[in-house]
Amino acid sequence: MKRNRATFYVLPFTFYGCGVLIAFAAVRVLQLVAGEKWTGPAAVVFDQTAALIAAGVEAQFAFVAGSLLGERLLPLGWARPLITHPRTLGNLLRDARRLRGTVLREKFDVLHAHTTHDHALAALAARGTPARLARTVHHLRNAVRGLGTGALFRRAQGIAFANTAIAERSGAPGPVLPPVVDAERFRPGPGRAETLARFGVPEGFVLAGTVGKIAAGRGHEEAIEAGVSAVALVHVGHGEKMPDLKCLASGLGSESRNFWTGYQEDALPDLYRSWDIFLFTASGSDQGHRAILEAMASGLPVVALDIPGVRDLMTDGEEGLIASDVEALSRALSELAGSRERRREMGAKARRRALAFTAERFAEKAKTFYEEILTG
Repeated sequence: MKRNRATFYVLPFTFYGCGVLIAFAAVRVLQLVAGEKWTGPAAVVFDQTAALIAAGVEAQFAFVAGSLLGERLLPLGWARPLITHPRTLGNLLRDARRLRGTVLREKFDVLHAHTTHDHALAALAARGTPARLARTVHHLRNAVRGLGTGALFRRAQGIAFANTAIAERSGAPGPVLPPVVDAERFRPGPGRAETLARFGVPEGFVLAGTVGKIAAGRGHEEAIEAGVSAVALVHVGHGEKMPDLKCLASGLGSESRNFWTGYQEDALPDLYRSWDIFLFTASGSDQGHRAILEAMASGLPVVALDIPGVRDLMTDGEEGLIASDVEALSRALSELAGSRERRREMGAKARRRALAFTAERFAEKAKTFYEEILTG
């Protein structure tokens, strides 16, 4: 059966013990993400919600009505368009009234918010209900609290974090709840030649792949500069910076060793399997770095800049190499490009490490988090 992000984890895992299923049976969790696209926290929290459902939790996923996510998610039955765009005060208040009615009618125990907007929405909706409020902080910029956000955090009965750096910056107690990786969809396998031919990438190169929006601040300049002499680069993503980046590669004399696939969701597992190295140079709006986990699960060694959260997922010299700057990034790429055996050894370690971030592992940590919220 073909699997993709919108269908995996829907059926419960048969190896979960009865104790876990019973413990979750009375808990109803509503995850809220004011996201409109399949990116950042929205994609991460969708996978986490699906993992909870697979473990027997009565969990649902609330997203923005009328967004690009609707066509993809509504057929599932547990993804609901409960948040209104645009993010105005009037819409926030109307959404909160409707959500409060939903909470009372459907008896949700936990409202779990993931952005500042849906945190405010959940806090308003929870007033006058038995529901508890939880929040996951997905980026360092949200760890420092201002006047308004400080009040929101004080309302939460539980706070979690996408990585340890965010937790340390926040100074608040709470677990790290990282992204979930589908280790069946993302796994080593054959098909390199066919995938390269499909995307017009010639054989004969050591290939380093990147995944991310082609936008300012997403590390693409650093990737192109670091890969000038060491590897050929395959860039997965689309965005307004592509013409500028092509000009940069041309100016550096590496235009013929930079390949652009555009946005690829269904083909992403095949692309990972066609590469030799995964290159990670900047985070997006979620600093759990699910792309690193997908690459590691696919058996790829990772070369990454030392970005908050990277060391939660990999150890320098084990599953890959962590670099302090572009010059060190270039040296790391050259080191791995020159040793197929080192790439193979690190890739095998990366696959084993990724198995610590599967759906069942996440559900175990989330179970403890929700139990503490409900009994605290």
